[in-house]
Order: sequence, then C-alpha cells, then structure tokens
Amino acid sequence: MSDAATSPALLAESAPAPGAPAPPAERSEAPPLPSLARAWSVAGILSLAAIVSYIDRQVLNLLVEPIKADLGLTDVEISVLQGFSFALLYAVLAIPLAWVADRSNRKWVILGGLVCWSGATFMSGFAAGFAVLFIARMLIGIGEATLSPAGFSMIADCFEKARLPAALSVFTGSGFIGSGLALVIGGALYASLEAAGPMTLPFGTFEPWQLTFFAIAALSVPLFVLILLFVREPARQPDTLAPPPEDNPSAFEILTFLKAHAAVYLPLFFGFSSFAAAQFGIGAWAPSFFIRTHGWTQLEVGQALGPVVMATGPLGVVAGGFLAERLLLRGVRDATLKLSMGAIACALPFALAFPLVEGGALSLALLAAVLAFGTVPFGAGVATFPLITPNRMRAQVIAVYLLVANLLGYSAGPILVAWLTDGVFADPAAIDLSLAIAAPAVMAAGLAFIAAALGPYRALLDAAQTAET
Repeated sequence: MSDAATSPALLAESAPAPGAPAPPAERSEAPPLPSLARAWSVAGILSLAAIVSYIDRQVLNLLVEPIKADLGLTDVEISVLQGFSFALLYAVLAIPLAWVADRSNRKWVILGGLVCWSGATFMSGFAAGFAVLFIARMLIGIGEATLSPAGFSMIADCFEKARLPAALSVFTGSGFIGSGLALVIGGALYASLEAAGPMTLPFGTFEPWQLTFFAIAALSVPLFVLILLFVREPARQPDTLAPPPEDNPSAFEILTFLKAHAAVYLPLFFGFSSFAAAQFGIGAWAPSFFIRTHGWTQLEVGQALGPVVMATGPLGVVAGGFLAERLLLRGVRDATLKLSMGAIACALPFALAFPLVEGGALSLALLAAVLAFGTVPFGAGVATFPLITPNRMRAQVIAVYLLVANLLGYSAGPILVAWLTDGVFADPAAIDLSLAIAAPAVMAAGLAFIAAALGPYRALLDAAQTAET
C-alpha cells in the first residue's frame, strides 16, 4: 500500500505552491534512512533535551509564591513571566533559527540553544526585581526556538512517514515529563534550601528560590556532552516531485505556500494553539491553585502533582501518536485531527470540574484526566504539520506554528487565568474560579478551529492522491 493511501501525503510534493520552482523531471535516489535503532536513539536523546528544556522553563511555576513574596509581584506580572516573556524572544528568533536549521547542521543549532537557555536559567537566580526575570525568561525562549523546529526536522529525516507520528509523540510528550520533573526536583530542592535558609556564595547572598534556579541550570551540562558525542546529523530526505533540498525556499515562497493552503494551516495553527493555551494555563497555575486552595506546600505539590504530570501528560501524547500511526496505516487519512478533537471533547468536562471539587486528592485525580486527554493533540495532532509540509520548508513551517502556539498558548493561557483572578475576582483565593472558566473556554475555541479545518484538509488529501495517480 502506498504512502498516499496510508498517511497524509505532502500536497506540495505533488502540487507545488504558486511561485515555487517547477519540479524536476527526475529525482536522485533518496539516501537510506538510519536503522530503526539509531533513529530511536536520536529521538530519545532529543527527547531528553526537551525534558531538560522544560525543567528549566517550568520550575518558575513552582516558585510563584516565594517570588511574589520577595519581589512584590502580582499574578498578572507572574503570568507575563510565565508566558509572554518567554514567547517574545521566540517570536523574534524562531523563524530565523528555523531558516538556519533548514540549511545547516541541526545538531549545532540545538547545542547553541542549549547553552543559551541554561545560561538564562542560571541568570534567573540573580533577579532582584521583575526586569531581570523578564530578560532571563526571554533568553530561555531561545531553547524552544532552536530545539523544537530543528528536532522535528531531524526526527522527520530518521523515520518513514507512517511511523513519524509515534516518534514525534515521544519527542513532544517528553516535555510533560520535564514539566513533572520541574515540580518533583524543584519541590525537593526548594524544600531543602528553604530549611537551610539564605546562602552566601562567592558572588552574593541568595534566597532559596534563587538557589533553586542555579541548581536546575546545572542539569544542562551532561546533556550538552551527550548530544555532542552521540547525536549525528541525519541525511535530509528528498521530497518526491518537489524541488531538491539544495533549492532552499525563500521566506516569500513559504508565505506563498501557507497562503495557498491557508484554509488548512490557519485553523490548525489556531486550533492546536488554543489547546496549548488551555494546557499551559493549567500548568502555570496548578501549583499555586493547590497551595492557595488546598493549603499544600511546594514540597507537597512536587511530590503529588509532579508524578501525575509525568505520567498522564506523556501518556496522552504518546498514546495519541501511536494510535494515529495505527489509524494512518489502516488508511484513516484524517486520523490526526479526529483523534485530537475526540480527546479534547473528553477533557473539557474534567477541566471544568477539577478546580471546583472539595478535597485536594479528588481535584488531583480529575486534573490527571484533563492532562491525559488534553495532551493527545500534541502527539497525534501536531504530527499533521510535518506530514503535509515539504521537507525543504518543514522546519520553518513548524516554526510558524510554534510561533503562534507560543504567543497564544504560553501568553494567553497563563494571562487569562491571572487576569480573571486579579481583574475580575480581585482575590488571589479565586484562582479556582479562574481555572474553571479559562481552560474550558479556550478548549471549546480550539475545537471550533479544528472542525473548520476538517473539510479543507480532506480536500487537500484528495488533491494530493489524485495528483499521484
């Protein structure tokens, strides 16, 4: 059975976008894919990098209360640090760095990003006010701007198309392990450092939350060595009936391609970004919710919420990816979208209920269901983009999606919760009501966007299949 019958074909491989160079009459033979073992080793190491990236990024969520107390910040200011500051630098650098990744050694792009995000995490420990933390969080954004587009592109050159959703789901799902470890490791570190009190180092005296940032930043050192020694740049696979990889697309050509297929890409960009906004909003404020509403300590949050995030987040992402792979192999060509919509529909009532029930244990159990169902689109759904985008512009198109997802997801998700708490309810204890309103609302918006993309997506697949026959 051909790829066209088993997985979404690249439309641009059969019908280049307006303005694109004409396809050559003959193509050179594709370089062999890495062995399955080596392909999974690349995916595994890059997934480990994603784990460390998320630990550096998400540990701030556990430290909200002591940072607020020391620096006198509001919930809205904290939400800006959690999301907008991170997304801002990403918005500036993601597409240029993806352009570099499409034309150079992606391994070195990732290593450069690793140095930047770990250095910025260390810098966070020196913050004595909002401004320094804001700058540090902007610099951490370079990690996402390098690792995600380059990592997606590398993994896509290691696996055949039908296996790609499963591999990408492992890479994407690893971020949730990092989010959970940020709570587990951060909670244990902060508890021990809080017991010891402020500590004097050669470069100053620091509070426990500042020392936690220093310790977390050190995790990147062994990761740098691992990538340097054991990850090889895979050969770029040519696109069938598309211009060869050396014919690099211009920014105008990519925009033309996206415009030509806007009925598919735009609702998918905004739909999956809305799902991300719900998850990031919950992830940003769940630790503070359990602290304020149920009286938990940072250590208790880390011990209880951390393992739940590590178990349920990857479960949803990886299960969604592998299920999408099986359905694609059986010829269900829009499986990635159908799975995403069904999972979010299941997550929505749990998202409404978990902040409002009595008892921390029941709330945590309901939140586990939100994470298990709500993360399915990040494995099954996001794999749609490399499946319908030509190799030669894949990293840059994914960077455009991540740009939207970060600006909308990282920014709007946490800020919406904080705005409701500060601006509407004017009470930090009302965070339960804010979560119960914000997450379900953006989930419903995402469902509407993906539903709007279904018809054009099916038409795109039909056109691609017709062109190949």
